[in-house]
Amino acid sequence: MRLPAILVLPPLLLALAACGGEDAEEREVMKPEETVFRDLVTAPDKVEDSVNAAMDAHREALDRQIRESEGDSSGE
Repeated sequence: MRLPAILVLPPLLLALAACGGEDAEEREVMKPEETVFRDLVTAPDKVEDSVNAAMDAHREALDRQIRESEGDSSGE
């Protein structure tokens, strides 16, 4: 008598999935900054820093304009 594939396949797949996982050695994973992809990894941080600097300069200019238009000439 033949067993249906639905009864045989799951235990067979479980047995295959359980084989061989114990001898695997863990290798040290390098940080992306230490690889050839350093420029790609650090680029978003550089862009964020330059955008923040530009936003801060713009905010200071707007604050200065607001103080001048309100007649407050006391600089900080």
